[in-house]
Amino acid sequence: MESPPHTPAGSPAFLPASELRDLIRNKELSALDVTEAVLDHLETVNPRLNAVVAVRTEGALADALLPEERGPLHGIPFTVKDANESAQLPTAFGSLPFAGYRPGFDSEVVARIRRAGGILVGSTNMPEFGLRITTDNRAFPPTRNPWKTEHGPTGSSGGAAAAVAAGIGPLALAADGAGSVRAPASACGIVGLKPTRGRTPWAPASQEQWAGYVVNGPMARTVGDAALMLDAMAGPVVGEPYGLPQPSGSFLAAGVRPPRRLRVAYTCTPPHGTVVPEVREVFEQAVSDFGELDVEMVEASPDLGGLLDPLLTVIAANVAAMVRGVPPEQLAELESTTLDIALRGERLGAVDYCAAVATAQRRAADVIRFWTRYDVLLSPTLTVLPPPLGTAVEGTGFEERWREYADWLAFTYPFNITGQPAISLPAGRTAQNLPVGVQLVGAPGAEARLLGLAADFERARPWAHAWPRLG
Repeated sequence: MESPPHTPAGSPAFLPASELRDLIRNKELSALDVTEAVLDHLETVNPRLNAVVAVRTEGALADALLPEERGPLHGIPFTVKDANESAQLPTAFGSLPFAGYRPGFDSEVVARIRRAGGILVGSTNMPEFGLRITTDNRAFPPTRNPWKTEHGPTGSSGGAAAAVAAGIGPLALAADGAGSVRAPASACGIVGLKPTRGRTPWAPASQEQWAGYVVNGPMARTVGDAALMLDAMAGPVVGEPYGLPQPSGSFLAAGVRPPRRLRVAYTCTPPHGTVVPEVREVFEQAVSDFGELDVEMVEASPDLGGLLDPLLTVIAANVAAMVRGVPPEQLAELESTTLDIALRGERLGAVDYCAAVATAQRRAADVIRFWTRYDVLLSPTLTVLPPPLGTAVEGTGFEERWREYADWLAFTYPFNITGQPAISLPAGRTAQNLPVGVQLVGAPGAEARLLGLAADFERARPWAHAWPRLG
């Protein structure tokens, strides 16, 4: 078993972004102090974790020396997932054929965080093209869970979650297509938010990400930090198919303002698969804790069935289209599981794809009606605990593997299809020191409501003081 959590003192690497922002504004710390502390800490702990796969040392230090305050994230270090393009880092998508690829530009969401003053320190590990729930690939060593290093952080944003949990920057940019922000946030004991579809941009990418199911989202140690980061990320880009109007107010302000009395439904019954006893125990305690807040708790759930088969069709077709862009001489460098998914997609017809999207849209409309009766749904985030490193999902084919992944993600992937906002919050750790998270899901566009309730839960059961014992 890993050493118990501890409360570190002295290093800015262990402070929330909101506290760092105030210390920098008050000139009690400089942006350079903070950036050097995070880079030093990265050098100490990353060899044990393999969370960060590329480091931007000189560029980060140069950004920290800029004298003018650039925005609400001025001087705050952050990382980006290996799928989010940045001008001064390689973007490999967790894939050996793309190792060393340099896009030469910042994606819009990365550019927004940097314009807000964020200091990009590195990129984080992921499975090839985000196609597994474990953060391992052929390009880089597997990522370890900071709380118990013989276990993984799940995925696909496992490197991002492990980095934040270990103090390698208080903020991380990640992406969520079936739970890829929320699952590793749960596994690493941090906050992970999947915003409403269209809340954050994918520009300048021209292709849809899994029929719009994939959304960029923030990861942080506190609810307030996630809201602060979302403020910098959110807003439309002209021409994007799902772009929402500019938010009318600050998401950070929503987190410090008590919400009105909410009607909260809760469930521990997934549409398929089984919730393991350790997760159920933590969840039941969380239900009790939410019941002590100023909310009405009702055991109820929408029908989340009928969404998995359309999701598998959409994934396979999108992967096939992606793999067509890999040069033929490099196809052999792709992982066999990726090629298997692509071959499944190549066998699909246009009618299959259109029917899957239509079925998903019809079922999504049915699910969203649940939020006309309830404000928020509370559930476990993952049905399982973070698996030991090297855990392989049974089954030789794409559908067999993904049906087991889907059992793990039974509470997360439906809300990628419906496009609703969902946030994972730390709820406790097991006797084996493995974190367990709970998920709040809101109506489309209701990030402010979720953040307000999440902040209430954090005030009642604060978690940011405890850290894994690393380095």
